[in-house]
Amino acid sequence: MPSFKYVAVNDQGQEVTGVLEAANMDKASGSLESQNLMPLNIEDNSDSKAKSSSSVSSVPTVAKKRKKVTDRDVIDFTRQMVTLLKAGVPILSSLETLAGQTENPAWSEVLIEVASDIAAGNDFSDSLGKHPKVFSELYVATVKAGEVGGVLDEVLSRIALMMQRDIEIRKSVKGAMRYPIMVVSMMIIAFLVLTAFVVPRFAGIFEQIGMDLPLPTLILIGLANFLKSFWWLVIIVLAGTITGFKIYTNTDQGEYWWDGFILKIPVFGQLVLKTAVTRFTKMFETLSRSGLPILQIFEVVSRTIGNRVIGDALLKASEGIERGRGVSISLGETGLFPPLVIRMINVGEESGAIDDMLANISEYYDSEVQDSVDGMTGLIEPILTVGMGVMVTLFALAIFLPMWKMMEMAQQ
Repeated sequence: MPSFKYVAVNDQGQEVTGVLEAANMDKASGSLESQNLMPLNIEDNSDSKAKSSSSVSSVPTVAKKRKKVTDRDVIDFTRQMVTLLKAGVPILSSLETLAGQTENPAWSEVLIEVASDIAAGNDFSDSLGKHPKVFSELYVATVKAGEVGGVLDEVLSRIALMMQRDIEIRKSVKGAMRYPIMVVSMMIIAFLVLTAFVVPRFAGIFEQIGMDLPLPTLILIGLANFLKSFWWLVIIVLAGTITGFKIYTNTDQGEYWWDGFILKIPVFGQLVLKTAVTRFTKMFETLSRSGLPILQIFEVVSRTIGNRVIGDALLKASEGIERGRGVSISLGETGLFPPLVIRMINVGEESGAIDDMLANISEYYDSEVQDSVDGMTGLIEPILTVGMGVMVTLFALAIFLPMWKMMEMAQQ
């Protein structure tokens, strides 16, 4: 059985090293966790020559392939920080330990810079805020609240859970869109192949005979001739449209229009709204439990919700809250949030347990998002099937109708 060399931290915050046998690296990690050890690094305990050659060959590969800090890096870091802080390890020592264990040079550089700022006397949250491309404004604000309230480990634990759920939702949406994207791509490829190679050959035969062609055949031949003669124009128009769309949506007006348009798309718009509700309630709960004032919570969440229209609605709601109106009333006046969310928040306000109610809403809409993803998948599949059927029928009619007419003429 393979053996693995590990570096871990025990419950007392002490670093422990050793060697254990396991079927694979995942089993080794699980074995350490069962012994109340938090693994920092696990590597195959092969012979020194293999390790030296492996390290020489693998390090450049890692450096080339992993130049970007991912959400997974941040989630793993956050969970490791929770374990180390609960074990009593100081923040600076924790950062230095984690920076030395990561295999991603870019991530190690970020952690080293954060540790240097803390060593220079800066707060943990302020040091994280100097890396906005890695740590979001929500992340930094939550850490700041945790520092002030003295519950940094609890806050980090909630952040990790929230980020993990965001990743799962994105994966579900991407998984639902993968099949239709593949089908549409294959339909486009099939259309280009037919118009570029198949149709011209049949068109030449039909022209030699001089017979009157049916409308589907004329349309297909005309489209094939157009693409053959003006393919460059099609590419320019497509590239220009895509570039112009990106430029426009990068402006404030364009971004607001696009985010509003997305919300109006049947089925998909509801999915986006439910996802935003989930994010809002998770963020609201996390920041509220961390002790952040409600107005500041709305300000932070409005900038990190991921949709400008919903973000502006939250800012308007915060204005109502500032004037003394309740959270539920202010959110209801935006006209965006579902009535169920408004009623549940109202119950939470009246009972003084709004944090618990936000957790219930988040859990409910988590399942709603998954149901919406499944429903969208179930709706897209028959639409694509019908689309493929129509496309195949049109091609068949365009090609076989004149052939049948030719057979009739030959029989006469």
